[in-house]
Amino acid sequence: MPDPDAALMAARTHVESAGAAARGQLLRASDVERNQHPDSPLATTVSWVREFLARPHPDLGRTGPVCPFTPLALGLDTIWLTQIDDRDPDPERLGELIGHYRDLFLEIEPRSGAAAVNKSILIVFPNLGGDGAAMIDRIQAANKGGFVELGLMLGEFHAHNSSPGLRNPEFFPLRSPIPMLAIRHMVESDLPFLRRDIDPPEVRAAYLRSYLRRLGPNLRRNNFEQAIEALVEAELEQRLDASLIESPRLSAMPRTAARASAGARRARTAGTVADDAS
Repeated sequence: MPDPDAALMAARTHVESAGAAARGQLLRASDVERNQHPDSPLATTVSWVREFLARPHPDLGRTGPVCPFTPLALGLDTIWLTQIDDRDPDPERLGELIGHYRDLFLEIEPRSGAAAVNKSILIVFPNLGGDGAAMIDRIQAANKGGFVELGLMLGEFHAHNSSPGLRNPEFFPLRSPIPMLAIRHMVESDLPFLRRDIDPPEVRAAYLRSYLRRLGPNLRRNNFEQAIEALVEAELEQRLDASLIESPRLSAMPRTAARASAGARRARTAGTVADDAS
């Protein structure tokens, strides 16, 4: 019969070993540029960061660099990189390893203050092959929630990323030459990524609560109001979904009509409350 204590010790050793390995593999961008061949995956990534993210682009739709935080991050040397060479990584093991990098990110200085927003870890996957883009998207989707809950973002970059720029739908700033995941702090401009209709309403609501909890006191009024509105919409959608399950009449209606019916009921309820208040 297996020894439970031995199994627990083995599991703990595995986790600690993975964490130590993760710590040992992190390199600053300056170390990559100084010590690695220019054609290596990490050096190629740093070059792309410097030549694309840190510079203006004619299709961006605004002035300034593609990523406003990147030039200062390069100057402060707060961009860290690591490389995962697996061609077909096990999702469970990979999720565990990404969790270690998340924890390391929180330990690395600067931990707080204005400079912390310029810190990032880029996890590069040079050997994923033809399914690399889809795998990166799956990994990101599976782990994003745990990051957002801590006030962090887990971004997905690859050659086929279809997320458009905020000011130009024909510009795709998350397309990179090598697939990678990026860990960084949540910032005010992340609101569009946290209120996307493609996410289920319960997921959007959780994201938006974290956004407001982490950044609320420092948000500009416009973004604060948009976040509140999006949170209310997500919570109402959850209630509507519950109503569709509970009500045979609503379930038989087209979803848009059901939403309109539910909206009319909310309006009548609001009117009643207003009348009572007056």
